[in-house]
Amino acid sequence: MKRLFRIVLMVGSSRVVPPLVVGFFFLLYIGVAFFTDETLVTLIAFTRKSIVLAAILALIPLNRALCLLRETYMHLELRRMLAGKTGDNGAEYFDEVVELPVSSSFPELENRISAMGYKIRRTENVLAVWRGISSYPVRMLIIAGTLCLFAGVLITTTSRTSNRYMVIEGNPFPTSEGTGSIVERISLSKSTGFILLRSLIMEVASSGSWGGKKSFEIYPPSMFGGAFVYPRYLGFDLRLQFSAPDMPDGYEAHHSLNVYPPGKEDNEVIPGSPYRIVFSTPEPDAGSDRYITYMTGKVPLNFKLMKGNEVVLTGSTPGEGEFVRDGYRLAFPNIRRLVVTDFIRDYGVLCLWAAGLLFAAAAIIWVPIRLLFPRREMMFRYAPDAVWAYSRSEGGARRHAGVFHEALDLIDGSGKQKVEDRMS
Repeated sequence: MKRLFRIVLMVGSSRVVPPLVVGFFFLLYIGVAFFTDETLVTLIAFTRKSIVLAAILALIPLNRALCLLRETYMHLELRRMLAGKTGDNGAEYFDEVVELPVSSSFPELENRISAMGYKIRRTENVLAVWRGISSYPVRMLIIAGTLCLFAGVLITTTSRTSNRYMVIEGNPFPTSEGTGSIVERISLSKSTGFILLRSLIMEVASSGSWGGKKSFEIYPPSMFGGAFVYPRYLGFDLRLQFSAPDMPDGYEAHHSLNVYPPGKEDNEVIPGSPYRIVFSTPEPDAGSDRYITYMTGKVPLNFKLMKGNEVVLTGSTPGEGEFVRDGYRLAFPNIRRLVVTDFIRDYGVLCLWAAGLLFAAAAIIWVPIRLLFPRREMMFRYAPDAVWAYSRSEGGARRHAGVFHEALDLIDGSGKQKVEDRMS
């Protein structure tokens, strides 16, 4: 049963599985590219809808999970061998295995190896020596990081959902639960951090289940109702009043404008009429922040009134002002800041973050271990008619090999001397 377990473990954790799966999806990507320009989006859509493709992609995290199990099993078996608690040959755990036709242990071997800085553990028929720190924790971190990475890709590919809403000052926070939350304030200011130049904060108050106030920023992304909150674009929500000589009843409605950064245009079509209004925000004065109008909330608007393809008039108006000319009237009695926001339900992101942390931890631990304290191990197992010598190294292999072969020469020479003494 133990042999069957080892075979299944070795096959399932084979190193060829990830390259085969990645190669399969790469060939599929090339095939899809012949039929569409949106190759990656199409491939993700195929994988999300196909149980077979999702199962193939799941082979990589499954393989990595079995690798974790295999590494743990091999580490424990190696420790048992060095402690003399198992009679298995265990040659696959070592870099070099040598059989010598002598059967005695030699105190001078222990003294020589101990003088070289190796620690020694002796049991009835096993002499184990080692120095340095094992890289087993580093290997586990790397494999766990790879597992999290591909598990995150799998979860994101098969279950990610995204919804885009307008978050507007003074309006309810857009949630499917209807928690009674209100967007109290949206502010943009210069950032004091090292990553972003500006800090955007959406302050939300709620009388619902979570109560109190909560702030949503660009970085790090916050979660709300199980979804990550990603602010995307800045803009304004305004109440537009419009009248024209051929529109005696006028028009009045709320409109949301995505007009940032300055110079970006957005337009609104007046329903039931040939009119269309193109809005933009003016460039600030030289030396001023491009987002100064959004920061202060004082919003001058440039506009072009179009009738079909003809420009009827152009002009500008300060925030919450009006413009009147030739029988046309545009007024903006109320302007509020808004943020176009994505609410993305994607738990694969958590796995991707975990993978990054695990890889970083592995690098931090591995560098000093490999440079200063590489693990080196030797084991000498005494049988009635032979000595089995084992050696492995995770760093400093040349120096360790020199110590190992010196030990072999010492055993071999001592063994020959004992045989000659018995013959005489």
